[in-house]
Amino acid sequence: MDDVWLIVARGVFGGVLVMCFALLGEATSPKRFAGIFAAAPAVAIGGMVITALSDGRRELAESGLGMVAGGVALVAYCALAVPLVRRFGALKGSTGALVLWAAVAWLGWTVIS
Repeated sequence: MDDVWLIVARGVFGGVLVMCFALLGEATSPKRFAGIFAAAPAVAIGGMVITALSDGRRELAESGLGMVAGGVALVAYCALAVPLVRRFGALKGSTGALVLWAAVAWLGWTVIS
């Protein structure tokens, strides 16, 4: 039952943070920054706060390193998705970029763990 409350707490806390960051995004100019402020930081901060409170510092450090590895993989995905989609089309290009993302994320996680 504690796991259920932990999941509920993560969802509620993450949702509140998403709302706060969305308000920050609405207050900034240009509006294209709204997406940057809306989801990723709020979900990361919410997840990390709940992890710190429920599991401790060691698990928090592991979670943070996992986010770094995922962020590096996302940058690799973004850098190659557009050229791959242009060259091979939407389905093949996106699939290729996703495979690259998975490889970079796996390599990053292997290196840091």
